Amino acid sequence: MNLIANQDVVVVGAGFAGLAAGAALSKAGLQVTLLEAGNGTNASFRGELLHPGGVRALESIGLGEALWGAGSVRIQGFAAFGAPDQPVPLPYDPMSGDGAGFEHAGLLAAFRSHVGDGKIRLLSRTRAERLLFERRRVVGVAVDGGDEYRAPLVIAADGRHSKLRTLLGLPTQSTLLSYTVAPALDGDLLPIPGTGHVFVGAPGPILAYPYGHHRVRMVIDIPLGVTHGRESIAHYVRENYAAHVPSPLREAMVSALDRGAFASSANHAVTTEACAVAGAALVGDAGGCSHPLTATGMTTALHDVTTLVGCLRSFGLTDQALVAYQKQRYRFVRAREVFAHSLYDVLRGAGPGARAMRDGVFHYWRNQERARRVSIQILTGDDSSPATFLAEYARVVAISGWQTGWEALRGRTAPETAHPLAALFATAGSCLDVAVGKAVSTVRLERTQALAPLPQ
Repeated sequence: MNLIANQDVVVVGAGFAGLAAGAALSKAGLQVTLLEAGNGTNASFRGELLHPGGVRALESIGLGEALWGAGSVRIQGFAAFGAPDQPVPLPYDPMSGDGAGFEHAGLLAAFRSHVGDGKIRLLSRTRAERLLFERRRVVGVAVDGGDEYRAPLVIAADGRHSKLRTLLGLPTQSTLLSYTVAPALDGDLLPIPGTGHVFVGAPGPILAYPYGHHRVRMVIDIPLGVTHGRESIAHYVRENYAAHVPSPLREAMVSALDRGAFASSANHAVTTEACAVAGAALVGDAGGCSHPLTATGMTTALHDVTTLVGCLRSFGLTDQALVAYQKQRYRFVRAREVFAHSLYDVLRGAGPGARAMRDGVFHYWRNQERARRVSIQILTGDDSSPATFLAEYARVVAISGWQTGWEALRGRTAPETAHPLAALFATAGSCLDVAVGKAVSTVRLERTQALAPLPQ
């Protein structure tokens, strides 16, 4: 066994969050060791969209050149399609800058090249097996070869199914939401270039965006319970989704499905109640994640990284820094979780209440520039205030209720209007229950000065 103890921080996981953490910590003057279980390549589908706040964060930690040097393309905002020929533009605020679309593996390769040129020690094929504890705090990591890497701080950046999170005994709730089918297409196929597209009306929402020059990714949400197998899934998508996508994107999508040229993944919502213990912290998906429809996973990871580094600058490698990080992280993350839950529930339109809400959202967006501006600020995290979200949600509920009641009254007798309105308010009530629960959790963290206890 070798004991290596000349670093300030050990980061477990060298994916997007881990590499960003390594770069930010190194720039802050800390000695960093990155431990990666694999060999640096992963063919699985991963996030490929970054909102402007994430781009700004990468530039602030010295990875902006690597981002644009990896063939990334600029994204100016989104467009939501209630029908294939009815887009509602949701542009980013010009003052916020552009977002970015990229091929994930290529971006990580660029990050690794940048990290390799610096003071960071990056070790591939080095799997963390257990944590080292002394005096009721984490003091390092033991890896599969028997070596021990000791440091005042260990960061878990090992993804949504984090092994370190389990070893730390942090309470976690994980819910399987749906599946993703993600064909990669060649050509300039999007109706609005340089923009992310959301198509609704199918059993699940469809996200399409440029992720390279003349390259388009489609992220198709498939409900639970659909027949497994690539041919069966491809048939299901052709039959139930193609009509909601405009040409020529539709034909390219169907062709890719017919060839079996698509990736797939499961979509989870992972919620944690704490993200720090004495000597260790979680960042990125290890600290929790939401449905990828909102494309905020990597932006949230970068918020984690920059927030943690800011707390370390203020308080040093201390528990006080980790307490501050935990509070600041959840102020941002809880708002993202509520928004992702609400948006996914509305855009998939799984019941009459959700479909009424969806109609209300599109009516709101089409008729008010302010609505479009505030919605994109919430989406990107530029406005993470729960009060802003709840005010906007209340407006959508009011508009949806007015539309639902009016349409029902035009074709039915008054007693029959109760059912669609009841479904609408039941959907809204479910969202508010989630929002209240997360608000209570956040307030609880705000009031404590203690870190989560370590497992016995």
